[in-house]
Formats: sequence, structure tokens, C-alpha cells
Amino acid sequence: MKRQILRRGLALLLTAALVLPLAACGPGDPATVQSRFDAFTEELFLGTMSSDFTSSLYFLEDPAAFGIDRSQMEVSVGTPDTDENFTAAAQQNRALLDTLHRFDRSLLTPEQQDTYDLLEWSCNISAASYEDRFRYYGSYFSNLSGVHTGLLTTLSELQVSSESDLARLPELLESIPPYFDSLIAYTRRQQEEEVLTIDFDSVIEVCDGVVAAGEESAVLQNLLAQAEGLGLSEEEAAAYQAKIRQAFLENFIPAYQAVADALREMQGGFNNEEGLAALPDGQDYYTILFQAATAVDESPEEVYQQAEERLSSAFSRLGGLAFLYPDLYNGWLEGVYETDFSGYEEMLAFLTGAAADFPAVGELRYVIDPIPEDVANSGVAAYFVNPAVDETGPLRIRVNTENTAELRAPGTYMTLAHEGIPGHMYAASLFYQDLGSNFRKVLGSQTGYNEGYATYVELHALEYLEGGEIPDPVLEMERLNAEMSYALVTMMDIDVNYYGLSREEFTGQYGSYFAEGFADTYYDLMRLEPTAYLSYYVGWMKIEALKEQAEKALDDAYTDLGFHTALLRSGSVPYFIVERNVQSWIDSLAAPAEAA
Repeated sequence: MKRQILRRGLALLLTAALVLPLAACGPGDPATVQSRFDAFTEELFLGTMSSDFTSSLYFLEDPAAFGIDRSQMEVSVGTPDTDENFTAAAQQNRALLDTLHRFDRSLLTPEQQDTYDLLEWSCNISAASYEDRFRYYGSYFSNLSGVHTGLLTTLSELQVSSESDLARLPELLESIPPYFDSLIAYTRRQQEEEVLTIDFDSVIEVCDGVVAAGEESAVLQNLLAQAEGLGLSEEEAAAYQAKIRQAFLENFIPAYQAVADALREMQGGFNNEEGLAALPDGQDYYTILFQAATAVDESPEEVYQQAEERLSSAFSRLGGLAFLYPDLYNGWLEGVYETDFSGYEEMLAFLTGAAADFPAVGELRYVIDPIPEDVANSGVAAYFVNPAVDETGPLRIRVNTENTAELRAPGTYMTLAHEGIPGHMYAASLFYQDLGSNFRKVLGSQTGYNEGYATYVELHALEYLEGGEIPDPVLEMERLNAEMSYALVTMMDIDVNYYGLSREEFTGQYGSYFAEGFADTYYDLMRLEPTAYLSYYVGWMKIEALKEQAEKALDDAYTDLGFHTALLRSGSVPYFIVERNVQSWIDSLAAPAEAA
């Protein structure tokens, strides 16, 4: 998993951390402390928006309303990876934590306490990752979350709303070569330190594809399109487009060529062919990644045991269904059963009406478009584009039509539930409505919660199809198969990267689950993307466990609406906050029953 998940995310906040050293000083009056805490978190948000041009374009439609002048901002696609920047980021992380601890948490509102806990949790994980021994751990060029793929998505989705923003797009493109050069230098150093784990061929293939696409690139086409709709004359628009095209050809294409060339040169050198545990401090680093990715308190050992139990239970239940309904089971294996949806919009319209067991969010305006072919990642079925805090346009979902080619397959419906309703799009809209902090809406989001929640709802949404075209036992087979897959991937990730299973041992333990020859493929998925899938699957297991706990405690008083309301109460946060919200809801219902 790319290292920015641990470091860059918080680094975006740190520009504000050092300008507020006295923010929490003063009398212990709750109203005063709460007001200063709001100012503190808003300054974190504004500090990031005013120092990160690209983030500002994504999350602020009207920067002037927030006191930000984008025309005066430094333009860059990222902070170069240097020893100086590494040290500065570590220092800023400590300063942010010190500033946070100046506040008396007990005087804050419940929402502010959640924000306090989220920040403290994030800073502590980042502090661990900044240890010198981990300086060259983590990859910038991983297959799923590498910078080379992420930048394609970022720039193909970028939108500007003013001529002054449009004028700076060439500068943004010009910042790519020096940034990529720093990442190449970092990767070379990883190889020298013998901690590099990379799929050379895959990264080179992506970069070669970008170079080959040339001016047909979806990135260039999107950037050129930004000159339209701004009220410019044809001559003015053409002049801006000419500058963007020139900057693209002179910077974007050569930067990707440089990555491909550098990795070809490095192919004969060291490359770890096993998991993180094979590296000197790999197990310790994996533990940090595990915390950051999952947001649970449990250790890898504890989660492994939970996954084993879920795998065994799901396998047993699926076997029981196969015995009871052999014809349905064989039909399910052959992919006979399909939904009757004719398009993505129809699926979301159905889900909008069906998801009555989630808190009301109002009518959502959205568009669903395909991911451009030259940007699409084979490992990504779809994604939701997080909106600006002052968003006025429709929300956006992008679908990889290659991965969802079988439109009527249950998996396509589940993907739309994951990304749309009641998944990411719904949850983001609810959080934007309910949370008062701009920081929490944009920067305080937690991947382990987001993806765990969306995985939970994609399976929950299968219940909405009951009594329809697909027989109910088949829907349960679909769910149990997904549960088995999630549990298996969780175990495989931990086995390879924490326990250090060799390729041969992995094949012996897991080979029976795959078609012949696929064990190597899955082993490489685990070693090249440690914890990448755990945000989805460990979070899902945590939510399922909390739901089972609530159902057992409340019996007939349990409702899905009540559980989902508690689950969503604090926004996107680590699960220890979710746990206390669910427990608080359980206690509120259990107390009257006990009194009676």
C-alpha cells in the first residue's frame, strides 16, 4: 500500500499545526474551549486547502468564500520525498499532537471529542511510521494504489470553475517531473537498502500505456475540456488549450517515460519476492499498516482467528444450502441467476427506495459515467468521487465497464450499492449534512471505516432482492461466497505479510481454494499490496460482529434502522468510536426494558 496513506494524509494537515501553538490556552470555560477547538480544526482544513492546489480544486468550489485565493498558491501534484521533507513531516506530526493535547477533552462536545480521538489516533500511527528504521518501507509504485495510477485518476477527474484556475493547469503538469524524480530516487534507495517489493512489469506496462496513448489520453482530454463552459471566447479557450497540451507533452508524458526507463534499469537488482515479514523490520511495519488500514484495536493474530471462524461458518452454511437445494446451487455456480435491472441508474433508483433501514438523507443528484479505458485499473470495479464541501453540482460515480460487463450479475448490483446507495455516496452525503466540521468532512475521513462500511452494505443490499427474480437461497449463496472470499483474503494477507508464509507454504495451505496455477497470482497480490484489501474486509467483520452483539443484547428491540443510525452517528472514524456509539444505543434501549 502506498506510503502516503500513513504520511501524506496527515502531512496535508500539518501546515496549520505549527501556527496554532497557543490555540487551546486560556480559561477552562467549555464554551471558550469548544470555540477554540472549532477554530483549530477549521484552521487545519483551511491550512490544507490553501497549501494544496489540487485538493483545493477538488474540495472547494468557491475558494473566495473560505478566504482562499488559489491564484497565489504554489502549484504541485505532491511533496517530493526527501530526507528533509521526511524529517519536517515527522516534526510537524509531533507538533500537531502537542497542540491537540493542549485541549481539555472533557470540555469538548461529543462531536468534538470524536474529532479529538480521531486526530490523536491518526497522529500516533503516523508517529510510529516515522521511525528511522521504516524510512524506506512502503512503495510509491504499487499496483493498485501507486502514484502512477492515482495521478491518472486525479487528473482525469479534475474540474476547474474559473479562468484563473484554468491558467494554472500547465504549472500543475510542470510539477510532475521533479515529483516523479524524487519517487524514482526513493525507489532506487529502497533497492540499495534491500527493502524494495515491486511488480516491475506491471508498473512499466501502465507507464508505457500512458506514453503510447499520447494526446489521446483521457487526462489530456479532461484538462482540455476545462477551457469550455467558462465564458471564454474561442480564441481565448484555444490559447489555454495550446498551453495545456504543450505542458502535457513536455512534462506528463516524459515523466511516465522516466519511470518506465528507471524501472527497466532496476529490474536486475534486488526485489523482495516474499511478503513484508521477509524484510528486517517488516513485521513491525506491517503492524502499523494494519492499524492504519483497518482502524480496529485487534491485533493481526486476533483478526486472523476471527477470519478463520467466519470462513468455517460460511463454508458450513454454504454446504448446507448445497445439500438442501442442489439444483439452485448448480445454477448459482453456472451463473444462471440474474437481476432484472437494465442499467446502473435503475439499480440506484431501486436502492434509494429499498434502503429505508438507513437514516434519511434526502434526494441525491448524481451522474454515473464509465471510467476512461486508459485510466481504468483492472482491480477497481467503480469509485465514488468525494464532493467539495460546497458542492453544487451532481455527485459523481465512475464505473469500470470492463469489470461490470455482466450488467445483470448480482455482483454489479452489489458494486452500485457499495459505491452509491447506501454506500459511499449516501454516507458522504449524510456526513456532509450532519457534521459541522469541514475538517471532518474532507480530511478526517478514515479508510478502514469507509470501506468496511461499504462492504457491509453491499452484502446487506442483497436482502432487498429477497422475494424477487433470484431465489432467496441463491442470494444467501451469493452472500456466503462473498464472506468466504473476504475471510480468505484477510487470512492470506496476514499469513504472507505478518507470519511470513513462503510461496511454497502458501500454495500448500491455500492452493485448494484456487484454480490450478492461481496460487502464485494470489500470493503476489498479497505481497505487493500488504493490507490493501483489509480496509474492506476487516472493517466488514467488525461491523458484522457489532451487529451480532446488538441483536443478541436487544432481541426484539433490535432494528436495522437503529443499528445503522448508531453505525453512522460519528461519521468516518476508527472503530473504537463506532463501538461506543453502538454500545450507547444498546444501553439506551436496554435501560427502559430493565426498568420495566
